[in-house]
Amino acid sequence: MAFRVCCALGLSLAPASAREVLPDLEVLFYDAGIWEKSVEEVLKEREVLGFEWLSRERNDARSSHRGLHLWRQPVGETILRSRDGRLRSLEVSLYNRGDMGPIPMEAFEKHRDGWRKRITGETGIEGELLKERQQGSVVKAERWVWRTPGAYLLLTASVSGEDERRRPEFIKLSLISAKEGGESIDRGLGLAADAKNRRDLRSNVVTSSNGDVRIDGVPMVDQGRKGYCAVASAERVFRYYGMPIDQHAMAQIAQSSAAGGTNPVRMIDALKRVTGQTRTRLHTHYEIDAGRYSSVVRAYNRLVEDVDPRFVFPRESDPIPIQPFLAGCHGPTLSQAVAKGNRYDRFRGKIEEFVDNGVPLLWALQVGVFPEPGIPQQGGGHMRLIIGYNTKTGEVLYTDSWGAGHELKRMKMTDAFAVTIQLITIQPAL
Repeated sequence: MAFRVCCALGLSLAPASAREVLPDLEVLFYDAGIWEKSVEEVLKEREVLGFEWLSRERNDARSSHRGLHLWRQPVGETILRSRDGRLRSLEVSLYNRGDMGPIPMEAFEKHRDGWRKRITGETGIEGELLKERQQGSVVKAERWVWRTPGAYLLLTASVSGEDERRRPEFIKLSLISAKEGGESIDRGLGLAADAKNRRDLRSNVVTSSNGDVRIDGVPMVDQGRKGYCAVASAERVFRYYGMPIDQHAMAQIAQSSAAGGTNPVRMIDALKRVTGQTRTRLHTHYEIDAGRYSSVVRAYNRLVEDVDPRFVFPRESDPIPIQPFLAGCHGPTLSQAVAKGNRYDRFRGKIEEFVDNGVPLLWALQVGVFPEPGIPQQGGGHMRLIIGYNTKTGEVLYTDSWGAGHELKRMKMTDAFAVTIQLITIQPAL
């Protein structure tokens, strides 16, 4: 049989004519020149794989093609990531609880072991179990590396809980150029190896002639249909800082569910755990004070009585149930009621301060109070990133973690304050 030597891996592969014609990712794994190409070049050659851009900047791309395979085995979401205009890595989800639902531990272990054998068979190399210091993960996980001439393959399998309460979380396969893999694994640099320091971030701030002051270069993540807005937003901030922490690891720490999302208290606890391992610091700059919210409702009720009495909120309890109030209030009137005073001034000042320093803000809010056409969530709690402001127009600039088309949006600063639940930053410690 004839063989061809062609690959990112530096391996031999049987002729394509001898293989089943499927949208199989092996065409990427065995592309000899893949690390010299941009993601756009790769996608032009492989349209059948169904990749879509994560943002208009066309740096990273994602495929959730239902027929996607690797070595003739069905796989999940696959992401192509670039650096300095060239492809840097491929990340293939072999299993994750958020997209695929819970599975028994026995099935998880069988799936993990099956992929270990499969990778060994394809590479002809035994995988090496990484030591603790080389793990480079914010969650407890087993990681194996296969060091081939052209690239490193990393298999990561993570389980939460102990003993009989163990729960499968995710299995991921990453293909990384040999240079990148060597730097991140052989030297054991860990998660903060490429982290930016605070003074570097200011260079990402762009000022436009229309008055926009905006942070450039915040990577896009698509949370899909999962209730992962909080962990996806956190992933975007960490990746912006040069730390490859993904939403599935964050979801594991925060105990997020695909349907229910992330409990705010658990999310803060999860972020604290991650910041403790990544030379970053967490600060909460604004949080709704349920004990003091009665004064906001009183001011709102006085105004809304003259606008539309149907929107008067009955004050039958104290403290006020904030999210039910926000879900049923008259938005413009609430904005008018809160758009003054020290708390609003501090809110606006914090946004300007951190954006000016190149630091995105995690913004927890209630959506649906003001119309937002074209978003997949029409109500309830949500988290997004604030990445800019415009003092001329009185607007906040923000982005949602829903992929292309959600990179840059605008809202009146007063409206943004009216629906805010929390405002948080994660910053490099140095």
